[in-house]
Amino acid sequence: MKFSTVLLLLESTSAALQTLPPVTWKYSPTRKYFDLATPRVRKIYVDAFAAGYKDADGLTLIPPTTLEFATTFSADLEAAFNISFEVEVVRAMPEGGIFLTLLDGYARPSFRYQSGLLSSEGYELEVGPELLVIRGAGARGIWWGTRTVIQEALLSKERKVRAGMLRDVPAVVTRGFMLDAGRKWYSASFLKDLCTYASFFKLNEFQYHISDNYPLNRGHNETWNKIYSQFSLYPQNAALQGIITRKNETLSREEFEDFQTHCARRGITVIPEIEAPGHALSITKWKPQLALEKKDLLNLTHPETIPTVKAIWSEFLPWFQTREVHLGADEYDSTMADVYIDFVNTMDAFIRAISEQMKAVRIWGTNEPSTTKAISRSVKIQHWQYGESDPVALAKGGYDVINSEDWWGYISIKNDHTPIFPAPYPQHFNVTRTLNFADQPGWQWAPSLFNPFNFTAQFQLPETSGRNKGAVIASWNDNGPDASTQLEAYYAWREGMPVVAARMWTGTRGAALNISSLSRSVELLAAAAPGQNLDRRTVPTEIDWIRTRDDNQTLGYGSKGMNHTLIITYDSPFTLTSNDTTLLLTTGGRLHYLADGFHYPLRSIDPAAGYDPGHPGRIWSNDTSSTHQEVSVPLSGELIIKTDPIGGSRAWMSDGSGQERFGGRFEVLVFGGRNTVTSWSQMAFVAPLDRAAGGVARIRAVDGLDGYSR
Repeated sequence: MKFSTVLLLLESTSAALQTLPPVTWKYSPTRKYFDLATPRVRKIYVDAFAAGYKDADGLTLIPPTTLEFATTFSADLEAAFNISFEVEVVRAMPEGGIFLTLLDGYARPSFRYQSGLLSSEGYELEVGPELLVIRGAGARGIWWGTRTVIQEALLSKERKVRAGMLRDVPAVVTRGFMLDAGRKWYSASFLKDLCTYASFFKLNEFQYHISDNYPLNRGHNETWNKIYSQFSLYPQNAALQGIITRKNETLSREEFEDFQTHCARRGITVIPEIEAPGHALSITKWKPQLALEKKDLLNLTHPETIPTVKAIWSEFLPWFQTREVHLGADEYDSTMADVYIDFVNTMDAFIRAISEQMKAVRIWGTNEPSTTKAISRSVKIQHWQYGESDPVALAKGGYDVINSEDWWGYISIKNDHTPIFPAPYPQHFNVTRTLNFADQPGWQWAPSLFNPFNFTAQFQLPETSGRNKGAVIASWNDNGPDASTQLEAYYAWREGMPVVAARMWTGTRGAALNISSLSRSVELLAAAAPGQNLDRRTVPTEIDWIRTRDDNQTLGYGSKGMNHTLIITYDSPFTLTSNDTTLLLTTGGRLHYLADGFHYPLRSIDPAAGYDPGHPGRIWSNDTSSTHQEVSVPLSGELIIKTDPIGGSRAWMSDGSGQERFGGRFEVLVFGGRNTVTSWSQMAFVAPLDRAAGGVARIRAVDGLDGYSR
């Protein structure tokens, strides 16, 4: 059952909706409002003192000015409310409108993270009926204040912000999310939209996992040179281009710079991660002599290995507009602990030495049982699993730690890793583990909470620990590039990201989430987050198109997102396309969706299959109720395709007589833990409604799955 369904069962209809992260207001007793729709207040004034100000304490090397943040704020107001706001720099506080300024020097020191470290991300809001003032401890503080303003106006449903005051500051420095782009290609436009969405809920880091490969421990070591692996940045140095296997699945330097700039303009720093010495098939395919027996592990004793890794980092460090980068460095061979530690320390020193901005290094927590050597304490450790690292011991040992504990913070798209335990990874973010940490009802997770198994205080880091830098949630493509579409990565996070982002921001000192209104708040804000359209909302929301002239026509609706019903009346084979996907009926009666270069035919399943609540969308390969054979589709008639993230895209067929029969679903074969089980999982496609070719006579597309009218 989806978390929103669970929460709806608990909700009180009278519960007030909440911003995410929640804030604590001191409302004015007058009960007046600042109305964004009032013509006389439709202006954003930027204090001349603050206009050119850039934060110096964040990780980005391209920090936006307050004026640049104000310009983005203006665009978001227009996108969210269809109201235009002019931006103007002024030298005095105006009498009306929105005023952006910096806190004075006496007030700024009161804004601190839970560790006690000063924060430029805090802000004050002062709202009256004519004037709304955002005072930031820094430019980012002003930016996060704009997110609260937009959310409050959206929740009011009347474009109003109630008069009052609040002070708000995040609990931790690091509030991030990670996307595995080494085992699945993501376009630059998708990456930027995902940044925009995350920023709306005040996350501030995007860990971009540049390189990886399909796991060889799933029985594929013998065919290692055929396994999907990718390095998603295209080197300018021709001598390094052997690392690339698919140039069309890479970002150029210009594209990556644009991606970083876009994210920075929304308060998010891109943290690039190049994996080595494990998960390094992109390197060992290029230079097989550098591989160990397990072919995706680099042989660190080979004289060419470290120079090769250094050459890669030398190429890309000038691209990276951040003060911290990620070496990966997880799941290596624990019997080679000493050479592993030497590698990490060598790369840490090398990156610091050649970086113009003295970049710091992160690695994943990894078991390295050396008795004589230790990783440099200048390296930050991203804890992800007990048995690989112990965050309490690391902090006591002088290491800075980031919380990515897999029990609460991981997604594995389309596969929960069963039967690997103790932490099967959900295919959609498990909000229940955030709201009930360690399976304790009502104990809301916070960045200081690492251990869900021994959950007493001695096994967690203190809330005020300076060693705990924050948290990063992670989305993995362990099942490879064809197991999902790009947009399915968004749907895996759509509901969970606002919830976990709220807990990262407030920690244990801020407002807790109000469970009674949480799912309604998430749905409203997720659907309305400005500056992106990952939901693929269409205008109009209900479409009825009829062919008027030839067989090749433009519909112009783009794509229609999840939870839709698509009805196609046709008299011969056809093609429907959008930038996201293609639906194709061939002359041989094969019905396919195409996405990201992969074909997904309609396959025969039992209508009830794929709804196991423990493994949603998954049909075990030994199940006898479904054949998974390709379905033959009539070359004329009517198709009804219903799509949601769990059920996937399922099809019914009609010959026009009014009798319908279930056809099947579009699906993919995925592996379970260590190749011991396989299963079929749903594919959930957006409806391609941009162009039509062939025998399409009529197309109807509506929101929802409960029916349609002829």
